[in-house]
Amino acid sequence: MKSTSAYFYSIFATTLVLVVMGVVISMAVEARRISVALKENLIVELVLDDETPQDTVAVLAQDLEREAFVKKIVFVSKDSAANSLKKELGDNYLDILGYNPLYPSFRINLKEQWANPASSDRIQRELAALPDVKEVHIQKTVLSELDKTMRNFTFIGLVIGALFLAFAVSLIFSSVKLDIFSRRQVVRSMQLFGATRWFIIRPYLGRSILNGLISGVLAALVVYAIGYYLHYEFSDLVLTTDLVIFAMLSGILALSGVLITMVSTVIALTRYLNYKLDDLY
Repeated sequence: MKSTSAYFYSIFATTLVLVVMGVVISMAVEARRISVALKENLIVELVLDDETPQDTVAVLAQDLEREAFVKKIVFVSKDSAANSLKKELGDNYLDILGYNPLYPSFRINLKEQWANPASSDRIQRELAALPDVKEVHIQKTVLSELDKTMRNFTFIGLVIGALFLAFAVSLIFSSVKLDIFSRRQVVRSMQLFGATRWFIIRPYLGRSILNGLISGVLAALVVYAIGYYLHYEFSDLVLTTDLVIFAMLSGILALSGVLITMVSTVIALTRYLNYKLDDLY
């Protein structure tokens, strides 16, 4: 009875760890997706000289489209910029000036792998060196904040995962010790008849693998339920519902559950079989 209870708590602890792991992984996937979307929606503004010829604009557009860091490019003429300003302000304040002081420009969306502080300086230098380019505006502060946020999130996730992993391993150790205690006479008989360590460990290992699979399946169901609830209760979050990602996450959780329980069981058994069996009382 005690042995069964110990393994029940072992499954519970492992499931809890895997649920936390699954939630952290899901949050990391969502954070990554949001980060990519934000980075690729940031605008790099390439301001041109006021009297840039149309032929030069066309050549520049072709050159920019061939750049490895460019995802999307849009040309904004002086008149288009004026119309956009009028819509934003609600009145045409440019009529007061009597002329259009705005400049033609290219609005560039960068590919995600290039949208980082390290690459932004290089991109700015390359764009500024192009002919008829007056100014280059890159939102470097936003890129730095996004990178900083992702690093902090990753660190916090690793700390939480490590704490719950230690909690699960300690419970598995306790359950193995309790099971050996409850079957100490059987284990002693095995040792007296010359049973190898592998022969003694094997049934525990099989049970640990089964426990790991059960924990992985339970954790995947719980994580899916949490995601399902959040998706329908907070639709504004626009959480991903990709079944392929969920299948991959389920596989990761099942494999992690097996590895956690199997490795913990082997270590615990090896440790306790090194002691005299009477020391387990």
